[in-house]
Amino acid sequence: MHLGRLLPACILTSFSLGAVLPPQIRDADSSSVRLKHLKDMSGKAGDPPEKYFHESIFHPHYDGRFAETTLDYIEQKRALKNLVQTFLATFNDLGVETWLVHGTLLGWWWNKKARRKANGCVITSFYQELTDQKIMPWDSDIDVQVSEPSIFFLGTYYNMSVFHYATPRIPEGRDYMLEVNPHYVNREQTDTMNVIDARWIDTESGLFIDITTARYNLTHPQGEGMMSCKDGHEFRDTYIFPLRTTVFEGVSAKIPYRYEALLRAEYGESALTETVFNK
Repeated sequence: MHLGRLLPACILTSFSLGAVLPPQIRDADSSSVRLKHLKDMSGKAGDPPEKYFHESIFHPHYDGRFAETTLDYIEQKRALKNLVQTFLATFNDLGVETWLVHGTLLGWWWNKKARRKANGCVITSFYQELTDQKIMPWDSDIDVQVSEPSIFFLGTYYNMSVFHYATPRIPEGRDYMLEVNPHYVNREQTDTMNVIDARWIDTESGLFIDITTARYNLTHPQGEGMMSCKDGHEFRDTYIFPLRTTVFEGVSAKIPYRYEALLRAEYGESALTETVFNK
């Protein structure tokens, strides 16, 4: 089945997106978009049968259906940049609300205050903001969240859709697949094998973005407005909404309203003050 709606393709640079001819979007199974990898390097054989997504046997942030080894550092950073840019551009076009979380949000936070001094005053440089709000140098994964209505929309209309993008770094183009875990309909945190509700996957490198769903918890002991994810994260909706608009890796993005409070709760105060990275 082919989806009726076509998204505008984008040429992605460090700073802007330019619309060109529409890309081809199609429904697919993973085997139909595997271009060169004959051996399945996923951890499926060793995972519990109820687990849907299987990380590779060589690295937890790669999909072994599409890769046999990790990229070198420089290539991985380029691939991650493309991964983020294409994801944000696609979800912006689809009108699906998504926001940065966890280490990805922390990377945004540390790079958000790109400033230069002029005439003795600290002035924010818009150019620097566009270039400096980035993935952490040591990160190899990206984390985002969506709302429950959004995951139902994606699961119903866009599961296993493939989006083709060409970028200055990859002029020949590359396919990205949106895969929704069928267990997204299970709201319970007891479904520990399926805490990831969807993934945006680079079918060339095997890198992916983890997409988790923030669901309203109607029976939470703290009362109305509490939200939770299947991975155990819980927060009040006023910490998330209204979302703030920002820029991440040169593309328009959303972040939680009380982003600093969320980061402190997850990582501690030192994560926002310690300037030396400790593994």
